[in-house]
Amino acid sequence: MSDTDPLFSNQDQINADFSWLQNQFSLLSDKHFPVVPHHLWQHKLLPSPSPYKGPKRIGFYYQWLLTQLIDCHPHLGLEAEEIQINEGGKTRGAIDFLVRYQGQLEHWEVAVKFYLAYDNRWLGPNAKDALDIKVARMLDHQLALSSHPSFCQQYPHWQPSEKRLMVQGRLYRHYHHGEQPLPEWPPVNHDSIGGWWCWPDALPTDREFAVLARDQWLSLPAFADLPKLERASLDELSRTCHLLDDSLTPWFVVPRDWPETIPALPALK
Repeated sequence: MSDTDPLFSNQDQINADFSWLQNQFSLLSDKHFPVVPHHLWQHKLLPSPSPYKGPKRIGFYYQWLLTQLIDCHPHLGLEAEEIQINEGGKTRGAIDFLVRYQGQLEHWEVAVKFYLAYDNRWLGPNAKDALDIKVARMLDHQLALSSHPSFCQQYPHWQPSEKRLMVQGRLYRHYHHGEQPLPEWPPVNHDSIGGWWCWPDALPTDREFAVLARDQWLSLPAFADLPKLERASLDELSRTCHLLDDSLTPWFVVPRDWPETIPALPALK
């Protein structure tokens, strides 16, 4: 992909991302959470969609990828997506997907996320985000929307019999501290742990690094096709940088003040 190509427009990358989505396991443990079964994607679908025209943010792109896969899936039907729930003239929230599977209607809440293990928590590259907070909101608020009285009143013909989460992405251990115990909550799928993170001064010097664009975070491109990191660019790093090393391992390098603030733990119910 050249420097002039707009984000989320490279067809080879999009096709690779379709494959990644079908092969990548859930971030969350299926023993503890109602996740979308991984076996649903065993058909290895390759849609032929129109170009992506949504917001240039990876979460919107991920939801678009999933929409295309559901649309061409032999056993899934997309009933509706982004259903706004209104209460008293205000938007209470939106349901991501209503999906038909085996004659039943299911409510899916989906997300693609990248988290770094730090101080017994999974924090996002933007440390205001945290996996424990995200999971609590998905369970307590988002999945609850399809049982909310306003939803039942507005959409009496939709009564989901199952509620599921589909959270994919990648988890990163702290380099030099990889033997430390993983954060205890929420329980994660260890197959989704696939990278390292560090502060700039700790980035190893015994290997070469390349820079990942925002639309290359899912399926990782060939190392030779990426622009190589100029280490001097890390001297005044002000925002998190996503890299790929020459062994095809992804890295996050975070600013020296990361995490400047850590979000409060979600309230337990």
